[in-house]
Amino acid sequence: MNTIMKRQTLIILCLGIILALLPACKISGKVTKDGIGVKGATVVLNNGSEELSTTTDKNGEYAFSKMPAGEYSVTLRPPSGYSGKATRRVTKIYDDVDQADVNFSMDSETVRMISSGRVIGTRDENGVPVWWGIPFAAPPVGDLRWKAPVPPKVWGDNPYIAVSPGKLCVQYADMLNNSPIKYYGSVLGSEDCLYLNVWAPETTTSSKKPVMFWIHGGGNTLGEGSVYNGRMLAERYGVVVVTINYRLGPFGWFVHPALNTGGSAEDRSGNYGTLDIIKALSWVQENIGAFGGDKNNVMVFGESAGGLNTLTMLGSPLARGLFHKAAVQSGVLDWIAQHTAWQPKAIAENYIDDENPGMSRSSREVVNDLLIAKGRATDRAGAKAIQDSMATAELASFLRSLSASDIIKIYDYKTTRGGIIYMPTVIRDGTVIPDMEPFALFESGNYNQVPIIVGTNRDEYKLFLMIDPGYVYNIFDQLPVVLDHSDYEKSSHYYSQAWKASMADRLSTALIANQPDSVYTYRFDWDEEPNILGFDVAFLIGAAHGMEIPFVFADPEYTIIESKKTFLYTEANLEGRMAMADSMSSYWAAMAHFGAPGNGMPQAPQSTAWTPWNTDPMKLRLMIFDTPEDGGVGMSPYYLSMNDVRDELVAETGYSSELKCEVYHDIFGADGYYMETCME
Repeated sequence: MNTIMKRQTLIILCLGIILALLPACKISGKVTKDGIGVKGATVVLNNGSEELSTTTDKNGEYAFSKMPAGEYSVTLRPPSGYSGKATRRVTKIYDDVDQADVNFSMDSETVRMISSGRVIGTRDENGVPVWWGIPFAAPPVGDLRWKAPVPPKVWGDNPYIAVSPGKLCVQYADMLNNSPIKYYGSVLGSEDCLYLNVWAPETTTSSKKPVMFWIHGGGNTLGEGSVYNGRMLAERYGVVVVTINYRLGPFGWFVHPALNTGGSAEDRSGNYGTLDIIKALSWVQENIGAFGGDKNNVMVFGESAGGLNTLTMLGSPLARGLFHKAAVQSGVLDWIAQHTAWQPKAIAENYIDDENPGMSRSSREVVNDLLIAKGRATDRAGAKAIQDSMATAELASFLRSLSASDIIKIYDYKTTRGGIIYMPTVIRDGTVIPDMEPFALFESGNYNQVPIIVGTNRDEYKLFLMIDPGYVYNIFDQLPVVLDHSDYEKSSHYYSQAWKASMADRLSTALIANQPDSVYTYRFDWDEEPNILGFDVAFLIGAAHGMEIPFVFADPEYTIIESKKTFLYTEANLEGRMAMADSMSSYWAAMAHFGAPGNGMPQAPQSTAWTPWNTDPMKLRLMIFDTPEDGGVGMSPYYLSMNDVRDELVAETGYSSELKCEVYHDIFGADGYYMETCME
């Protein structure tokens, strides 16, 4: 090598080192169709306060330089010949690290015709066609805030770009929606959020496929449908999977006498999130055939608040005929005394000092706080006087004039639990939701009776105890340290047992009074998390709330809290996770296909037949899901009542009296035992 070449090589190496040391702070990606870059497409970046735009080059690539850490949305505006827009949420954690591969990929083989026009989708990692972010209702903004959803606009012949999830609905950032710690408490999302996602298997036959319609959890105040991926269920079992967004928190459930006085009963119901779910089911009835789905074979399933909302589909007369099977995973009704869902209208609406009092976050109390926040009153008494004196039209106009951030911030983030707001959701309005106590409704038989799976996780409440500073201290907001192992385990036991007794055993028993051979009950026991440097993750989390979801979705690498993945999954527990995913997903898919889990799907048959719930103490009735190392999958006669939980807790001697009373009150309220024992 001559001297000139050596110098050139040295210069190139030096430049490479300098460039490598320069701050890397781009947000970049690519726009493609059928793998070919789309030139000249407009891409817009927004951080909430400013907006930047650029266009793609000849390779379809784009970049925004010098982007600091922050929350961004990146939006692809429709190229010529297309409709709609695709938006991706981007969290850039560090100033000097690139955020690459914010891509938008279209596949011309995925074009389908639906009621609003044509849509074009993309392909998921396993090649399954997927359509992200299809609008199923008009944006509920402006005059449509706090009204029943209305159909989306028709966009016609130009294909709608359904290649990225729609915006999530307004909520607080926290661990439970995978936000980085530095953004906890900030406001995420948009009121323009009524979008759904569809995964459909490739098919060479004309036969229609069962539809699995997923309702996400999050206390009805956080979460989004796009977090849950249906690609594995679609590929493995030949089902069409739909996941949805629905309005959350005060945008999804808010009933006030000044709102919608001239509207429909649905508009006045306050159950806007519930109506969104019904609207999405109606969209499925109208459009799922375009994706190969069978509108006459729809299974609704959901976890936590999604389980509650699945039960509202059983209960609502407006949902009749829109679905045909169901699964309620760790649902919530009244398993603890303070639960706020499925309550009478007065609880959601009245002042706290009315003769028939509302709860602290009733709509009237929230309006009081909004009037104070906007400087129209200085205290509650003044705000109440102003509210009572305002004409209904004036008050409705005031409420609709407020920003989404103004409204959600009235619900103080510091009082939330993992970002979940404590407020009334699911209101017994008499139109959308029958004005009946839910267990009484299901015992009456006057509901939408369908074959149903019902169950809970053995350690449900550990998810909530691990974010409770009374039980767990987090070093540097990262490393959890249990303050008292005995208290932690006992509290988890009683709260979780109460959850099972109410939301599995009691609910199943109520349902079989009317459908004795089509209720299937389970408990999820997987707890094979690793021990990391002496930190026992299995003790901290175990079979906690939400841990079953990856197994139901046939994806043992998925977790609802992505930041905690390394604490949950290892090579050592992979084999057991795969076995659990094979088992649970097979039973759920069989329910979707055949209306009974039986022995699971023919391509993934299970050795144990899942038989219906019954009240005979000598018969098997509960399916327990665990890995082969811990007893495997099998049926049990185990039954638990709330009286059983009460008796065990009353006899408990391992607690301090204060903590025992706290746990007792949370589960059973201020009953005779509590007043006599704890209020001395």
